[in-house]
Amino acid sequence: MKKYDLIIAGGGAAGLSLAFYLSRSVLNKLQVLIIDKDRKDKNDRTWGFWTRHQTVFDSVIASRFSKLAFHSSHHSRIYDLQDYHYNIIRGIDFYRFIKEQLAKLTNFEFLNTTVQGIQDNPDGGLVKTTDGDFGAKWIFSSIFNESEVLRAAQSKLYLRQHFKGWFIKTRVPVFDPGVFNMFDFRTPQSGVMRFFYVIPTSASEALVEYTLFSERLLELRQYEDALRSYIGDVLKVNDYEILDEEFGIIPMTNYLFPASQGKHIVNIGSAGGSSKPSSGYTFMRIQKHVQKIVGALEAGKSPVISANSAIRYRFYDSVLLNILKNHGEMSEEIFSKMFKNNTIRQVFNFLDEEGGLKNDLKMITSLPPWPFLRSTVDLLVNQKL
Repeated sequence: MKKYDLIIAGGGAAGLSLAFYLSRSVLNKLQVLIIDKDRKDKNDRTWGFWTRHQTVFDSVIASRFSKLAFHSSHHSRIYDLQDYHYNIIRGIDFYRFIKEQLAKLTNFEFLNTTVQGIQDNPDGGLVKTTDGDFGAKWIFSSIFNESEVLRAAQSKLYLRQHFKGWFIKTRVPVFDPGVFNMFDFRTPQSGVMRFFYVIPTSASEALVEYTLFSERLLELRQYEDALRSYIGDVLKVNDYEILDEEFGIIPMTNYLFPASQGKHIVNIGSAGGSSKPSSGYTFMRIQKHVQKIVGALEAGKSPVISANSAIRYRFYDSVLLNILKNHGEMSEEIFSKMFKNNTIRQVFNFLDEEGGLKNDLKMITSLPPWPFLRSTVDLLVNQKL
């Protein structure tokens, strides 16, 4: 059995981000093994995030927007993001960037194999794979086993944010490259929160994504029918080709993800609670979490650090998740009032959990009260908090 200082099980956003920050720290001489079954040589996903600051990934940002569009039957407006920017990073660009950085160091190794199990031992952890067993003092796992989480979260709320996206190219220019459409509710809700997300990369190319928050997934043709309908009926585009496509699922639950699986196994990514329960935003929450982990390791402290939100934000998320589960069609009005009655800074601060109690109260009082009161009572009565 080969031993390392650290093993990262899962080479996605969380695992590669952790490896990247380790490589830039005083810990960059440690022997690190990164295990993933995929080679990460395809553009399998797209990350979007807002920020007012520069990031270490600015060189691989594919698109940067200073304006945001919101459309619903209640409210439509194009917002100036002021000192914020909304950034898009393509998965393939992110993977290449991290791998190029790590290739400069001989002590970071990649192994493409399947993880069969992770075991905590008195003096470290053990990763069992189809290519053998590997040991380390610390193991960081982003492997998300939905069936295990569902068993553990039986008394909690559990929805899926699922989305199907087409990268399309139109024959004539139809998109504004300076504006991205964050929420477009101009699609039948049918009792479930459904919206479209449009990221233009030029006047004639864009990612058009159909997103739902629900317990059950759709059949493939249902996603594709909705995409065709939206592109034709709402965007008024009938002559286009599909260049590429993507599909993804993000867990949305008030289940409190454990920070570890034992003394030496640390959970990261969605498996560690980095996905925002009520929105699914994950990328920047991952960056904050793994940087805390690296800081703890540098200080000689335990890297077992929770990525879960503070108690009051978990409560807010639970109340909204309960509404989305039972009355998803209300989401259009709720999000419309959120954007209509608040500034972009207030919305982003609330979603980032950084605005403070005053900002939280301003946001909460701007929304329709009765759905939230009913949801709170229901959560308390049925003990779903």
